[in-house]
Amino acid sequence: MSSGAVLAGIDLKDFDDDSMRDMDIAIKDLEPVIGARNAVAARGDAELVREVLEQTEEYFAKKEGAADAVAFARRSEELTATVLEKISANDFDGAASSARALSNSCRACHDVYKPLTK
Repeated sequence: MSSGAVLAGIDLKDFDDDSMRDMDIAIKDLEPVIGARNAVAARGDAELVREVLEQTEEYFAKKEGAADAVAFARRSEELTATVLEKISANDFDGAASSARALSNSCRACHDVYKPLTK
Protein backbone atom coordinates (compact mmCIF):
# COMPACT_ATOMS: atom_id res chain seq x y z
CA MET A 1 0.00 0.00 0.00
CA SER A 2 1.18 3.49 -0.51
CA SER A 3 2.68 5.23 2.48
CA GLY A 4 -0.05 6.43 4.80
CA ALA A 5 -2.83 4.53 2.99
CA VAL A 6 -6.09 4.67 4.91
CA LEU A 7 -9.08 2.69 3.68
CA ALA A 8 -12.38 2.06 5.43
CA GLY A 9 -11.00 4.14 8.30
CA ILE A 10 -8.09 1.74 8.86
CA ASP A 11 -4.44 2.72 8.56
CA LEU A 12 -2.87 0.19 6.19
CA LYS A 13 0.59 1.72 5.73
CA ASP A 14 2.23 -1.33 7.31
CA PHE A 15 0.36 -3.87 5.16
CA ASP A 16 2.51 -6.35 3.17
CA ASP A 17 1.69 -5.45 -0.42
CA ASP A 18 4.20 -7.91 -1.86
CA SER A 19 2.52 -10.92 -0.28
CA MET A 20 -0.88 -9.73 -1.44
CA ARG A 21 0.42 -9.33 -5.01
CA ASP A 22 1.88 -12.85 -4.86
CA MET A 23 -1.48 -14.15 -3.67
CA ASP A 24 -3.33 -12.30 -6.44
CA ILE A 25 -1.07 -13.93 -9.02
CA ALA A 26 -1.61 -17.37 -7.46
CA ILE A 27 -5.39 -16.92 -7.45
CA LYS A 28 -5.37 -15.88 -11.11
CA ASP A 29 -3.29 -18.97 -11.92
CA LEU A 30 -5.33 -21.35 -9.80
CA GLU A 31 -8.36 -21.94 -12.03
CA PRO A 32 -6.33 -22.50 -15.22
CA VAL A 33 -4.04 -25.07 -13.56
CA ILE A 34 -7.03 -26.79 -11.98
CA GLY A 35 -8.66 -26.85 -15.43
CA ALA A 36 -5.49 -28.42 -16.79
CA ARG A 37 -5.70 -31.00 -13.97
CA ASN A 38 -2.24 -30.00 -12.81
CA ALA A 39 -2.55 -30.99 -9.16
CA VAL A 40 1.03 -30.06 -8.29
CA ALA A 41 0.75 -26.49 -9.58
CA ALA A 42 -2.77 -26.07 -8.19
CA ARG A 43 -1.67 -27.28 -4.76
CA GLY A 44 1.29 -24.87 -4.83
CA ASP A 45 -0.94 -21.93 -5.73
CA ALA A 46 -3.51 -22.86 -3.08
CA GLU A 47 -0.85 -23.28 -0.39
CA LEU A 48 0.57 -19.83 -1.15
CA VAL A 49 -2.94 -18.37 -0.97
CA ARG A 50 -3.55 -20.13 2.34
CA GLU A 51 -0.33 -18.75 3.84
CA VAL A 52 -1.05 -15.17 2.80
CA LEU A 53 -4.65 -15.39 3.99
CA GLU A 54 -3.44 -16.53 7.40
CA GLN A 55 -1.09 -13.52 7.52
CA THR A 56 -3.92 -11.26 6.34
CA GLU A 57 -6.29 -12.53 9.01
CA GLU A 58 -3.63 -12.00 11.67
CA TYR A 59 -2.90 -8.50 10.38
CA PHE A 60 -6.53 -7.35 10.37
CA ALA A 61 -7.30 -9.03 13.71
CA LYS A 62 -4.92 -6.48 15.28
CA LYS A 63 -6.73 -3.52 13.68
CA GLU A 64 -9.75 -1.88 15.24
CA GLY A 65 -12.76 -1.70 12.98
CA ALA A 66 -11.63 -4.51 10.69
CA ALA A 67 -13.87 -7.37 11.80
CA ASP A 68 -15.26 -7.69 8.28
CA ALA A 69 -11.73 -8.04 6.87
CA VAL A 70 -11.05 -10.83 9.36
CA ALA A 71 -14.29 -12.50 8.27
CA PHE A 72 -13.31 -12.18 4.58
CA ALA A 73 -9.93 -13.77 5.34
CA ARG A 74 -11.48 -16.62 7.31
CA ARG A 75 -14.06 -17.32 4.62
CA SER A 76 -11.33 -17.34 2.00
CA GLU A 77 -9.21 -19.66 4.16
CA GLU A 78 -12.15 -22.08 4.34
CA LEU A 79 -12.56 -21.95 0.57
CA THR A 80 -8.83 -22.52 0.10
CA ALA A 81 -9.00 -25.56 2.39
CA THR A 82 -11.86 -26.88 0.26
CA VAL A 83 -9.83 -26.31 -2.91
CA LEU A 84 -6.95 -28.29 -1.40
CA GLU A 85 -9.28 -31.11 -0.28
CA LYS A 86 -10.85 -31.32 -3.74
CA ILE A 87 -7.44 -31.37 -5.43
CA SER A 88 -6.28 -34.16 -3.12
CA ALA A 89 -9.41 -36.12 -4.03
CA ASN A 90 -8.80 -35.49 -7.76
CA ASP A 91 -12.14 -33.66 -7.87
CA PHE A 92 -11.04 -30.97 -10.29
CA ASP A 93 -14.58 -29.81 -11.05
CA GLY A 94 -15.23 -29.27 -7.33
CA ALA A 95 -11.84 -27.60 -6.94
CA ALA A 96 -12.62 -25.25 -9.84
CA SER A 97 -15.96 -24.31 -8.31
CA SER A 98 -14.33 -23.59 -4.95
CA ALA A 99 -11.54 -21.62 -6.66
CA ARG A 100 -14.16 -19.40 -8.34
CA ALA A 101 -15.83 -18.82 -4.98
CA LEU A 102 -12.41 -18.00 -3.52
CA SER A 103 -11.74 -15.46 -6.25
CA ASN A 104 -15.12 -13.84 -5.59
CA SER A 105 -14.41 -13.69 -1.86
CA CYS A 106 -11.09 -11.97 -2.51
CA ARG A 107 -12.74 -9.51 -4.89
CA ALA A 108 -15.38 -8.66 -2.26
CA CYS A 109 -12.66 -7.83 0.27
CA HIS A 110 -10.76 -5.79 -2.29
CA ASP A 111 -13.87 -3.74 -2.96
CA VAL A 112 -13.43 -2.40 0.57
CA TYR A 113 -9.70 -2.64 1.31
CA LYS A 114 -7.74 -2.38 -1.94
CA PRO A 115 -6.60 1.11 -2.91
CA LEU A 116 -7.96 2.29 -6.23
CA THR A 117 -4.56 3.68 -7.20
CA LYS A 118 -3.00 0.23 -7.54
